[in-house]
Amino acid sequence: MKPATLHEKLLELYAKKEVIDINNINDKNLVSRVITNYLHKKYDSKKVQNLIEDIYMRYNFEEESVEIKRRNQLSDYIDSIVLSRIKDAYKSSQNFDLDLDSLEELEFKALIKQAIIHFGYEILYIPANNAKNIDIIVNRKDIKIAVLAIKGNTESLIGVKTVRQFRNIANYYHCEEALLFTNAYFCSDCFNEAAEIGVKLFDRNKLNVIVKDVINGRQQQEKEYMINGMEVKENTIYLEGEIKFPKTKVQVVYIKYHADEITGFLIFEGRLSNTGKKPAVNLNIEIKIYNRNNDCIYSNNFPINKEKLDSKEEVQFKCVFENIPKADWENLCRYQLKLDYRNTYKDPQI
Repeated sequence: MKPATLHEKLLELYAKKEVIDINNINDKNLVSRVITNYLHKKYDSKKVQNLIEDIYMRYNFEEESVEIKRRNQLSDYIDSIVLSRIKDAYKSSQNFDLDLDSLEELEFKALIKQAIIHFGYEILYIPANNAKNIDIIVNRKDIKIAVLAIKGNTESLIGVKTVRQFRNIANYYHCEEALLFTNAYFCSDCFNEAAEIGVKLFDRNKLNVIVKDVINGRQQQEKEYMINGMEVKENTIYLEGEIKFPKTKVQVVYIKYHADEITGFLIFEGRLSNTGKKPAVNLNIEIKIYNRNNDCIYSNNFPINKEKLDSKEEVQFKCVFENIPKADWENLCRYQLKLDYRNTYKDPQI
């Protein structure tokens, strides 16, 4: 996953908050914390202030965040439209057929996202400002997968070039698999190319089957769930996730979290992969959990129980928070995972 720049991190902060006044001491401290966390080192207040002045001279975060907020609101609105159509389909008839061609492009992409969720995939990441290259990155059975939905013209065919470009973008985000959906059709050469480079193609015929399954539901329980609304399970926590990479050689390729039914502990599990040519040592994960006021209220370090992670090797990790009472669960809103390690090429004795 591409590491965020400082500009992107601050823009993300502005998009989450209604108003940020840099002259307000609380907001100024909040911006300073974002910068300090991004630098991964303790800097004096003068250096941080110089960085703030420099980046505020180059960017207008107020104006840029307006577009981010608008896009997020539009995405939520489009999702609600698609979900409403699916609910209507459940209520009206099991034979209801959703007309793919009647959907706008954003509605079509939202439909694919709902289908992905329906079939058990977990959304890991939605790349910003990258709608033409990739829509979402998901996970299933510990595999990281890129997803792209193309609303096309049914009278023209999607070519090999599109498939290759999508695979390149998937590689950029370190995705092991790639799924390409369209309401149109692919040219004959696409299927051989896709099989060779690891892209699964879903044309109009295959997509119709998937959409019908989403509409009809494979279990009555799923239908009732969609019609009656979301029922929050007793031990369910919903958190936004952020992964910080101080270096880029070792990547977090998979992560999930859950609350243990018996103990009530909050457990994070995942997998690290060394994509570099040299081993890495002293692997450590720090997880911070934030409340709705964007305050870090729980934090812990979890050393990885592996002396050395060789090139192209993977390792599982498990991080357990035992001290979070259930009364705090509803106030938790996001987590931040920071990965740290040491490169062995800096130490010739290793």
